[in-house]
Amino acid sequence: MPEADRSSAKTLRVLLEWFQKNKITYNKDAIDVVVQQQTRRGSNIVSTGGLGVVAKRDLQMEEPLVVIPKNAVISPATGALANIFEDEEMGGSLALCISVMYEMAQGNNSPWYGYLQSLPKCADIPLLWNVDALEWLEGTDVAKWVVTDEKDLRDDFGVLQKLVVKYPSVFVSQNGINWDEFACFLRVTSLVSSRAFMVDEYRGNSMVPFADIFNHLTLAANVHIESEESVCLLCGMEYGCEHMYLCDESNDESSNSGGDEEEDDGRNSDEDGSESWDEAADGETSDSDSDSENIGEELPLLIDKSGNSVYEETQSQSLNGDRLTENNKEEESMSDEEDMMAGTLDMVVYKSCKTGNEVFNTYGDHGSAYLLHRYGFCDAENPFDSVTIDVSFVLQAITKTISEKRATNVSDIIKQFGYMFETGYFTGRKVSAGSAEEDEVEDSDQFDSDEEIDEDTKPLVFTFIAPGHPDPNLAAILVLGLADESVFEQVSHSASVFRQFFPVIRKFWVTFQEKLDSGTSILTAFRVANKCKIVKNSSVGMVCRTAQLLAERRLAQLGDGKLFKQKPSDPLQTSRWSSAKQLWENETFVLQSCIKKYKKVSSKLLAA
Repeated sequence: MPEADRSSAKTLRVLLEWFQKNKITYNKDAIDVVVQQQTRRGSNIVSTGGLGVVAKRDLQMEEPLVVIPKNAVISPATGALANIFEDEEMGGSLALCISVMYEMAQGNNSPWYGYLQSLPKCADIPLLWNVDALEWLEGTDVAKWVVTDEKDLRDDFGVLQKLVVKYPSVFVSQNGINWDEFACFLRVTSLVSSRAFMVDEYRGNSMVPFADIFNHLTLAANVHIESEESVCLLCGMEYGCEHMYLCDESNDESSNSGGDEEEDDGRNSDEDGSESWDEAADGETSDSDSDSENIGEELPLLIDKSGNSVYEETQSQSLNGDRLTENNKEEESMSDEEDMMAGTLDMVVYKSCKTGNEVFNTYGDHGSAYLLHRYGFCDAENPFDSVTIDVSFVLQAITKTISEKRATNVSDIIKQFGYMFETGYFTGRKVSAGSAEEDEVEDSDQFDSDEEIDEDTKPLVFTFIAPGHPDPNLAAILVLGLADESVFEQVSHSASVFRQFFPVIRKFWVTFQEKLDSGTSILTAFRVANKCKIVKNSSVGMVCRTAQLLAERRLAQLGDGKLFKQKPSDPLQTSRWSSAKQLWENETFVLQSCIKKYKKVSSKLLAA
């Protein structure tokens, strides 16, 4: 057996033993964890000697395959550094990255060593690409995101360096982890970015052993993760924790006293202590997990009063699953009870899989740019593809067609009601117009153009979506921006009127686009969508024409593909070249489809 194969086989054996010790179970009659000579995700060769899951027999719907105790996942809320994160008010992906780096630095003394030793050195996401490879992304959405990523991550690294200085006995460089090296930080960040899952409201984004072995395949996933996300926000228990008992007692006392005071259920009183963990679950990742050995109890302090490191043995013993003797069967029983109270993550079949086929998971309904940016691959055919276009382009189009004053007014509206735009088509997902999120608005009936905008707010972008449309948010804002002066004055001077106007117009576009995609004729599609007579065919035609021009402008940024004429010879660069080329082709297709379709639609409506 070649040395590489022996090494991979040993890595898998250590991992499977770690699963057993930490009560991570899987149906060995149904699936097998295997070493793959070549792990492909879409067009990208992610790794050689990676792991995958293969069906040993036909898998049936609703069949449970894997059970993962929440106590076995790595979460900043419950790991060894939880007290530091609480004191420093840190959470989110940065805290998770630091947690993983810390456990890696412990080497085989870490409770998660058996899991961590199975991970690749890094995930080959664009953030780690060299200059030559990044040139292939020129003009794509990912190219813009990488620039922002590096700036944000350097800021995060600066925060980490302050921790290293403050807690020198904790953050010790060893076992391949150098706390002062930005490249090391990026390497671990790539693993967290590509593997983290959302576990629940307490743990947030976490590393989930076994779940990250399943590879992704758009629209062809066989399994998904089931978990109870609503847990105690103070300790992470699904049920049976002392905080819930306190809540019940408080409610009983309040009921018996007949008082009208606002109830305090024990959560709100300590809400500040857990607030950072709610905020930690940043919206970009919809998947994540966490780990906690002493869930429901105060975690042992990592630093004593003299500043010495106190890495409790109990943590290592709990997750390493040391052989228990007759004298500690009581501890084993307590551990089992804690695991049960903390809950599990269950991987269940929701789409059948034939014997011998790889079993796939889904990372969500995301477009190619998102998948490449976060996970390092993209698919050849993706119905969730989208291409962003800057708000500035939209405002320039309104300026050219109407006036600069109109564009300024539209810009003010976008700033004040940006939350409404994020409830529609974003990364290709559809949310019905007039959702509950849109109803939670202030009662003010006046626009406040001088309202301060949070500088940390993510800049709003509009998108073109597969199979070739401006997203309904973009179309709706164009309807307003290009409207007659009388209509614009009525809508733009009343916040309540705008809140009624926007969902209705967006709903029109959703229906109109669905009818066009179904093969309905242009005029019939317009009549069906406009049954309430809310827009004129001429105004919709003008919007379609503007959308076409915006798509043409965005397409020009992508270029003509000359960068991909020469395929590199280096295997790693070839993989990156293939992924970048696939992304360029996918984004180009969306924009070209939009141009072709809306040129025809605008001509038809303007002539009607």
